[in-house]
Amino acid sequence: MVQPNPLNVGLSVLALLLERVIEQACGDTWRNIRDDLEQIKLAQLLSPHGEVWQVTEPSPEASNYLKRLDIKNPPAILHLT
Repeated sequence: MVQPNPLNVGLSVLALLLERVIEQACGDTWRNIRDDLEQIKLAQLLSPHGEVWQVTEPSPEASNYLKRLDIKNPPAILHLT
């Protein structure tokens, strides 16, 4: 029988605790919060003149979750060369 790695068990417990803290702060389920936050995407746009790393605008729901968690909305442009 394979013994569980104590580090993996500890990380799993911390992840579950983090989910519960976020649920309490946002007043919603983890599934709803995750689904709304997953809509925020990062795109790399390449051209012969350079590259742009652009973030999609968060939905009103995602912005509300970020605000409740005291996290700033990501900037529209992360990197420009």
